[in-house]
Amino acid sequence: MPEQILTTRRVLIDGEYIVNHSLASQDGQPVAVRFDLFRTNGDVVLQHWTDEEPWQQETANGHTQIDGQSAINLAADTEETRRIAIATVQAILVNADYSDIPAHLAGEDYLQHNHRFADGVSGLVAAVTALAQQGITMKYDGIRQVVAQGDFAYLRSEGMFGGQPFVFHDLFRVAAGRCVEHWDVMVPAVRS
Repeated sequence: MPEQILTTRRVLIDGEYIVNHSLASQDGQPVAVRFDLFRTNGDVVLQHWTDEEPWQQETANGHTQIDGQSAINLAADTEETRRIAIATVQAILVNADYSDIPAHLAGEDYLQHNHRFADGVSGLVAAVTALAQQGITMKYDGIRQVVAQGDFAYLRSEGMFGGQPFVFHDLFRVAAGRCVEHWDVMVPAVRS
């Protein structure tokens, strides 16, 4: 079987944590998008989490799962970015509170790289509504790790999707006090 080649698109470094957001290719064709989260001590990797989701040719938003802004604005306030991303995930995905989405997301300018959802707040609401009509719910139990640098913040969470335990990797780009762009990988949790 041919080896996968990883092309890293985004790298965040925050204290002892490093996150890579990568495209996996095989025989020159994209096959998956993945996140790798490392906890380090100097040059030693202490822990490593990784998950990948299959590459999707067709998306609800016209974007790929990996395109979009990749350069980190290091002049942005990292702690403000962290606060905004945590508040967004806590309100919308942990508490399932959709009452003030425009305070968290950049309205119809919100760019979505999850292939299932269209851009904008309307795309998110339509997708969540369609899932609910099919009896499929998504709820995060809580945030496990947060890695922020400049205007980017990554959160690794656990929860339920469609009644099954899942792991969620979310990457947000933040500007003007709200999340303006989102990438993710969501996979069934492996329980031992």
